[in-house]
Amino acid sequence: MLVVPHNSPMNLRQTFCALILLACSLAVQAHDFVTERASVEDPTGSMTLDEVQQMPQSPLYSPIFTHGFSQSTFWFRLHITPEVSEVATSNDKLVIRIRPPFQDQIWLYDPLAPQDQVKTTGDYFDWMNDEYRSLNLNFVVPAGNQPRDIWLRLQTKQSTMTSIEVMSESMARAVDRQQELLTMLYLAALVICMGWGILAWINQRDRLVALYVCREAFSILYALIILGYFRIFTSGWLTGEQLDIFSNVAIWVFVAVVIWFDSYLLAEFKPNRFLLQLFKSLIWALPLELCGLLLGKLYLSVLLNAMILLPALLLAFFCALSTQAWKESASNLTPQKPVVSKLFLVFMYGSILVIVLLNRLPSMGIMAAHEISLYINLIYPILSSFYLIVLVQARLYRRVQLQQESQRKLALAELAAEKERAQRVEQSNFLKMFAHEMKTPLSVVRMAVGADNPTPRVNDMADRAVQDMNGIIERLLEVEKLHDKQLSVQHSRFDLIEMLNNIQAVQLSKHRMQLDIPHELMMESDARFIQIILSNLIENALKYGASNAPIEINIRERDASVDISVRNMIGSAGVPDAAHIFDKYYRAPGAYERTGSGLGLYLTKALVDLLGGSIRYEEAEGIICFELWLLKHAK
Repeated sequence: MLVVPHNSPMNLRQTFCALILLACSLAVQAHDFVTERASVEDPTGSMTLDEVQQMPQSPLYSPIFTHGFSQSTFWFRLHITPEVSEVATSNDKLVIRIRPPFQDQIWLYDPLAPQDQVKTTGDYFDWMNDEYRSLNLNFVVPAGNQPRDIWLRLQTKQSTMTSIEVMSESMARAVDRQQELLTMLYLAALVICMGWGILAWINQRDRLVALYVCREAFSILYALIILGYFRIFTSGWLTGEQLDIFSNVAIWVFVAVVIWFDSYLLAEFKPNRFLLQLFKSLIWALPLELCGLLLGKLYLSVLLNAMILLPALLLAFFCALSTQAWKESASNLTPQKPVVSKLFLVFMYGSILVIVLLNRLPSMGIMAAHEISLYINLIYPILSSFYLIVLVQARLYRRVQLQQESQRKLALAELAAEKERAQRVEQSNFLKMFAHEMKTPLSVVRMAVGADNPTPRVNDMADRAVQDMNGIIERLLEVEKLHDKQLSVQHSRFDLIEMLNNIQAVQLSKHRMQLDIPHELMMESDARFIQIILSNLIENALKYGASNAPIEINIRERDASVDISVRNMIGSAGVPDAAHIFDKYYRAPGAYERTGSGLGLYLTKALVDLLGGSIRYEEAEGIICFELWLLKHAK
């Protein structure tokens, strides 16, 4: 089983710890001027401040309030005691810092406001209209000299999980700068992940990588909305209502893209089909949400999107548990092994499920909310991105390996096909050559056998025809041995001059041979090879040289080698092509008038190479010359 390199889990653990520290850093609480908190639920959303003040109040023991998703309006009473401040004076200003920044509408009722002025904020209102601008929702109020109650009215279609703090303006600015720095680092990490995906897709046009890039793009958009940057960027471009609608639709599409990507990813690991189809079916929540938006039921669409998150994550986790790819690979039912271990896949979806639960359960009012609950949902996009980089990178590495293996097999197949084609061409050339060259001598033999009283000339022609056929067959046998690598040098001591005289004695045109040779020349080599070499060169010169013209054979002895040359005048066969003269089956255009195989010079060159010698062909002034260089003592 192929697993992720051993250092990857450690890197992921370090990344996870860094993300937890990021969330904790964002969650650091500054000094809060609120000494008492309480809330009142207004189911009708029409109660006035006076009516709310007469209602029973539920005390709050934390700066974070959560009541899940509700269509009710919630009022918050904040009791501010400026005396607890170490620096506040009557001229100081306080900042009411409200998170998350995507709550719809918040009204402020402050007894110190002139003429009972009501201030507003939220993503229904333009960011430029805020008195104090930051990534969060803010109000600026005077510190005052006496303790007082400030009332906030919250109306939202999102989760009611809201953090409300009151701090000095200087402290607010310090905390906001820290928040901006950390969120920029967070967004940079997401952009790097997407950049990696784009580069990976450019190198390997893989569909899963394309889906990963799409997922990362929506992850960045989701982070911009959650962190409050999107409200800033669209200030002056979109109305509050348009911003709210666009933000919700973007989050719905993000959830659908994540489900689409994960279903495609999990399918590669062969999960339970029913669970996978059930998981895929959750994508249909997106058109239902859009229909709800068109029908004016935005709250129901938001609630539906929140409700499908937990089933989606649970189904993804159980799909990972049910995967069978490793089992099938072990039983050889599938040719490829999974790119990561099942433990890695289950751990990935299990840790994502835990992180999202820590955010979803408080936001739905199922469990108490803490400061980290506001930001732990931001860990999901970045952590899942790091997980997927490991998985997709392993997958790309496997794909490259498979491509290289396929290319290797293709190259071997092409090589085998080329070899087979060469063999077919070889067979075709052999049959053409054999049929053509045996036809003439067989006709001569048939004529001699059919004659009642053959003349001496006919008998000579028949003898020559039999010699031609025997020469062709012998060359074919020697070439076959050469191809089968059955030829090896067999050393023996012999006289080269005696061998040349014996070759001359059996030639029918021996009177044309002019020898310029020493009286004796002893060699330690393969006598059979050298006899074939000399016979081929001499017969070639006698057959294709000018008729009745002499053939010059020169032999010169050196200290450790022998130089042999065979010269003849150009005959009717013409001048052969120097580039192909030693090729198998090659014959000069004019050589087809005579019987031959096209193998003599090919075999000669091969035998010379076996003996460690060399042979050279040249033509000048109507003379064809073969120059042969051989070692006296072959290796």
